[in-house]
Amino acid sequence: MTDRAIQAAHRVLKLCRSRDPIRIAGDLGVEVMLRSDFEKQKGAFCVVLGQSFIILNDKLNDEDLTLVCAHELGHALLHRAEAEKGVLCEYDLFNMATAMEYEANVFASELLIDPQEMNELFKSGLDIYGAARALSVNVNLLIIKLAELNRRGGKYHLPYLPYRDFIGGNA
Repeated sequence: MTDRAIQAAHRVLKLCRSRDPIRIAGDLGVEVMLRSDFEKQKGAFCVVLGQSFIILNDKLNDEDLTLVCAHELGHALLHRAEAEKGVLCEYDLFNMATAMEYEANVFASELLIDPQEMNELFKSGLDIYGAARALSVNVNLLIIKLAELNRRGGKYHLPYLPYRDFIGGNA
């Protein structure tokens, strides 16, 4: 399941030569829209009349905007068929207990975190929290990246498993 997300991220990185999910979405024909009327929702992916949309809460800071956009881009690339059927429900977004949400988080971690840059930060003596700050990513996203690297033979120490709702649930 997560291998598909990792492969999709690698294809996008090679094709678009960027880690910026907003730029990538535009390059792939996925329209990104900002909404000011979201109260708790941080983002959503939907398909309307064949057009893919990523909708982001305009109250997010830059780091969260990038994270949520990368997560929703994962849905756009991995779960379009489900979105066309209306399977991606607002209340399920960012719940890592579901396979689709975890897969979108793995995609986001692979897209946003350069493994060479990450390893250089660790070699310089930074711990996982310092590395996350230096990479401008949520520490839980970095832990997902490390857990996936460990699954493929890596030997990274994880201080804990990522919180299920680290993106904030529906908030």
